[in-house]
Amino acid sequence: MIINEYHEPVLLQEVLSYLDLKQGDTVFDGTLGGAGHTIAIIKEIAPTGKVIGVDLSSQAISTATRKLERFKDKVILVNDNFANIKSILEELGFITVDKILLDLGLSSYQIEKSGKGFSYIRDEKLDMRFGSRGLSAYEVVNHYREEDLKKIFYQYGEEKWAKMIAANIVSKREKEEIRTTGRLAEIVAESIPRSRKPRKGHPAKRVFQAIRIEVNEELKNLSTAIDDGFEVLSEGGRMAIISYHSLEDRIVKNKFLDFKGKCTCPPDFPVCRCGAVKKANLLTKKAVKATLQEVEKNPRASSAKLRVIEKI
Repeated sequence: MIINEYHEPVLLQEVLSYLDLKQGDTVFDGTLGGAGHTIAIIKEIAPTGKVIGVDLSSQAISTATRKLERFKDKVILVNDNFANIKSILEELGFITVDKILLDLGLSSYQIEKSGKGFSYIRDEKLDMRFGSRGLSAYEVVNHYREEDLKKIFYQYGEEKWAKMIAANIVSKREKEEIRTTGRLAEIVAESIPRSRKPRKGHPAKRVFQAIRIEVNEELKNLSTAIDDGFEVLSEGGRMAIISYHSLEDRIVKNKFLDFKGKCTCPPDFPVCRCGAVKKANLLTKKAVKATLQEVEKNPRASSAKLRVIEKI
């Protein structure tokens, strides 16, 4: 089964409109995935434009190579992390790009078919890596100190039962290693008092999110990609980011406000002393969300938030 059979690009028309694509544009698509956004972008910038399509998953690159065969002279595919945007462009010989798109969501394929252990409703090997290198979820769950587990559950999952869950994981792993998502989900569920379990969603949802963020350094990479991406964005260029949870959206929102030149001085200061400088126009004063029609068609769009800036 290939990725595109599962992937529905989120907020597609809104992305195309806000990016204001033109023939000849060079576009950095840092989250290629099922190439849904990519194909639509290529059609807008043809015949002279170029898309640099990046994904950390070799499976995504392999699928995109087949799917984008008829556009092969208009796209360059790179198996890398979007946080490395500066080195990727340097290696390809590009100094700047006109548009940048990051869609931070997991594809349906990644959740349901990758076998990477992203889902708490499937019993798979603990991995959660987007790529194939570095720390895995197994190492986090079985080797992190109790205090470190508690910290990431609280910070990256905003899990109020972080202390009890971390303690229970450490207790269980002393008897037997935790090797699968099914076992981890069981331990998380039994750590939360029955009367306090969430009414909606799986009790392990926040812990799985936290571990995935830790394994892939998602928030650090997002911050780097925004800062470095802004540096290589051409004057008048636009950056669009779709986030799916509050931690991601907070980073995007605050970075974009910084580029807009938001003053951070105390309100009683007579003049600005923080040195804020306006470098961009904020094109989305509030995050753009999917319509009810799109959510009905694609429920994964329900939590999507799009924010866009234009460099000046």
